[in-house]
Amino acid sequence: MLRLIVSDLVANLRIWLGALAVAAATAAVGAVVGCGLATAVAVGGDEALALYAISGTILTLTAVTAVIVTGTVAGLTVTLQQRGYALWQLAGIGPGRVRAVVTAQLALVSLAGAAAGCLVAVPALRPLWRTVFPDLPFRFTTLAAVPVVLVVVAVVTIGGFRSAGRAGRTPPIRSLREPEPAARRMSAGRWIAGVSTLAVTVAIVASLPGGDPAKLTAPLTLLGPLTAGVLAAFSPLFLTGLLRAWTAVVPATASSAWFLARNNTAYHLARGTGAVNPIMVAIALAGGMYAADATVADSAPTAGTVLLLLGGPMLLALVGAAATIVMGSGPREREYALVLAAGGTPATVLVTAAAEAIIYVGTAALLGTAAVAVTALAGAWAIGGTPSFGLAAVAVVTGTGLALTLAATVAPTALSLRNDVPRTLAGDA
Repeated sequence: MLRLIVSDLVANLRIWLGALAVAAATAAVGAVVGCGLATAVAVGGDEALALYAISGTILTLTAVTAVIVTGTVAGLTVTLQQRGYALWQLAGIGPGRVRAVVTAQLALVSLAGAAAGCLVAVPALRPLWRTVFPDLPFRFTTLAAVPVVLVVVAVVTIGGFRSAGRAGRTPPIRSLREPEPAARRMSAGRWIAGVSTLAVTVAIVASLPGGDPAKLTAPLTLLGPLTAGVLAAFSPLFLTGLLRAWTAVVPATASSAWFLARNNTAYHLARGTGAVNPIMVAIALAGGMYAADATVADSAPTAGTVLLLLGGPMLLALVGAAATIVMGSGPREREYALVLAAGGTPATVLVTAAAEAIIYVGTAALLGTAAVAVTALAGAWAIGGTPSFGLAAVAVVTGTGLALTLAATVAPTALSLRNDVPRTLAGDA
């Protein structure tokens, strides 16, 4: 079994590197929380109370992002290898053993990623801490890192538990098909997650009127990521229609690359949501904070505050988006080969890949802006003022997400153009 675990990790290194990157990013964010709690224990008093509050805020914002990103990446990791799992069953490996192997792989990869994330975070966290809290000591020891690593391993492994079970139930007929995510539908878990998150969001909005405007920023900041969570949970109900509606602004006859990209993203939407949802969360986080401050306090958060509170969750969201795109680039090589075999040029393939990145980020921007609008409108309703939508922050995060997504989409596509077309098509035939 150990040999199967290791050999499969090596054979599908590109897919597992995506899960490793997400685990490392999650641990890096967790290191910020761990540092805050360890320092609070060391200093005590009012400073400790403030650090507990800050760490709790970061933990809450990170939890929403981590649930969406790790669940998506773990599911995609299993989905992209379902053909291999079907072959395992044909070779006599039972469903229970397949599930055990996948669970062990998720645990091993998350353990390695979490340890690496904590190691990488310390050099970057120390100067950030001294900038934001110049009067407080920096505390993040190995003892403080252990809980962070364990929590990350638990989150990734538990998040992928359902996907591991799905791997064990992969029918052998899948060995004859290309790996393709199952059609997105509203499962019982999605309904429960969506309705419960919506209930929390409504409860926060209902509690806002009558409060001290100076104390409304914190609950309003939570509205952005919570609304993004609601949209992510209910996305199977509307995402395809939304994507087809706004991408129709470019007529099919205007650009063959846009036509291909529009239909590719709609057909592969189950895979594309791995990029859309994290970027949407990143936009909701940054835009929501700026909208909350500007609406109820007529001010803007400092760069240090934004970096400390939102830097980690936004990093996790953007890394998750890039990782899912790179992970899913392998099966796309045959699609690119088909376009070339049908008479398309390498330029057409590259422009199509870039257009797909624009469609993913454009869809995420629409959803993220809607989450920010909920924050601004709720704040304005609570104080009887005028909403401010934090559009500058939305634009900055959208631009960053677009640059990252373009790099993650176009670079693997350019590399795949080096492949021999007949051999690529024959390999999966």
